[in-house]
Amino acid sequence: MHLNKHIATRFEQCAGVSPNRLELLCKLTSGQISQSDLQKAVSIDPAAVTRHVQQLEAEGILLRTRSESDNRVTLVQLTEEGKHKVAMFKAEKDRFLEELQEDLTESERLGFIQALRKLNSQIQRMKETSKTN
Repeated sequence: MHLNKHIATRFEQCAGVSPNRLELLCKLTSGQISQSDLQKAVSIDPAAVTRHVQQLEAEGILLRTRSESDNRVTLVQLTEEGKHKVAMFKAEKDRFLEELQEDLTESERLGFIQALRKLNSQIQRMKETSKTN
């Protein structure tokens, strides 16, 4: 957790966006989505998603509208400025990851990726198990 906190802090300093906010924005690159579907798609607390969406709308990065077919549904999409910012954030993320890994050999990088994939698979299995219990 300590390492994750340091990486997230350094990432935000370098990229200009938090990892959580970038995850949320990346989910919007494929087009308009309901805010409830967005909340389900990201690993962020629903209240935090609402705060992010409100702040991003105030910054002109995304737009919220009501669904024409169901007024209870809020739709969220990136603005043109938002699309441009997401592209910049992704480029900064790539630079950050390269810098973070620059002292690793190719073998170490591949081993690290393999370990992360295994951990991710285990987390998914744990989630599925907790849903069935």
